[in-house]
Amino acid sequence: MNKTCLITGGAKRIGKSICLALANSGWDVAIHYNESEQEAEDLKAQISEIGTKSTLIQATFSSNNAEKYDSIIQKVELELGKISLLVNSASSFEYDTAISATRGNLLSSFECNFLAPFLLTQALHKSCKDREKLSDCLTVNILDQKIINPNPDFFSYTLSKFTLLEATKLMALEMAPELRVVGLSPGVTMKSQHQSQENFNECFKKTPLGRSNSPEDIAGTILWLAENKSITGVNIVVDGGQHLFPSNRDVMFTVS
Repeated sequence: MNKTCLITGGAKRIGKSICLALANSGWDVAIHYNESEQEAEDLKAQISEIGTKSTLIQATFSSNNAEKYDSIIQKVELELGKISLLVNSASSFEYDTAISATRGNLLSSFECNFLAPFLLTQALHKSCKDREKLSDCLTVNILDQKIINPNPDFFSYTLSKFTLLEATKLMALEMAPELRVVGLSPGVTMKSQHQSQENFNECFKKTPLGRSNSPEDIAGTILWLAENKSITGVNIVVDGGQHLFPSNRDVMFTVS
């Protein structure tokens, strides 16, 4: 298996942890970013110290130029070799509800959270079709435990993740055996811009296991999926059991 990966939203937060975990496991890493240029440069330097190769990909995800997704895959493969792992981690996470959602909210959420992962996966499949070994290519779509235990908060975001979940199953069917496609749903992982640190700490503990998941838990699951070539078309929930607690509000609104 050629160990080249592309991580969208890789410069910060969960994406950064995924990049570092893969680099530490011998992967060459393409780091996609939108506006976080300095963070991406700093991460590239860290990966260089680890001893693997990396490259930076700047792109704003919008549906206005579908061809750019093919060019992203081609650029990475030209610099680092054939991609065998794509992690769609970039995400738009803005608060709205069914009452307050606007056309703009919906479009921005779907462009980043569904269209970009789909078009990148489609572009990767084109590359994988020409390879001798089948099932050596994997896409991991980062979803959310909210799609197992939905509530009305973050309406546009939630709908876009539901769409990506269903697309994951359909892509896994049609793109086999050249490409495996898997969903991965974290729970409370890192403090969002909508939370205080105290609120995050309480949310993190509100699971059957007494803890949700860390970015390292997500990265470790991705490494495991890369090695298990019989897994496709499923959604793996890594959330400390958070999805087992039904709630009619997002967890950040259910703790004091």
